[in-house]
Amino acid sequence: MELRPVLVNEDLREPALFSETFHNQLFKIAKPNEIPPNFYKNIKWVLQREHQDYIVKNGVIYIRYKYMNDYEMIWNHTTKTNNLEWFKSQRSMDRINGEDNNTEELDRIIKGFRD
Repeated sequence: MELRPVLVNEDLREPALFSETFHNQLFKIAKPNEIPPNFYKNIKWVLQREHQDYIVKNGVIYIRYKYMNDYEMIWNHTTKTNNLEWFKSQRSMDRINGEDNNTEELDRIIKGFRD
């Protein structure tokens, strides 16, 4: 299923009951004008970091159907793509753990927030 950014549904008024269906009502698929600016630039890195399987076909990112139906998880991924502090914390954790294979890419992403 095509990966689409998910946002908090601010239009929700009063849900009928609390269930998995209600829980997904708290979120919504972003409209084209609502997509965070760094979503498509950073989503692959976020998915890899979160150990989320995906494939790319013709420039479109696909994830498993069951994961796309977990709006809260996709919302978490969506917000991370546009969160400079999250990327800085990932770089710090890598340094603490002695992992330097992601340093250049993380530095590029962090620099992209400043440009």
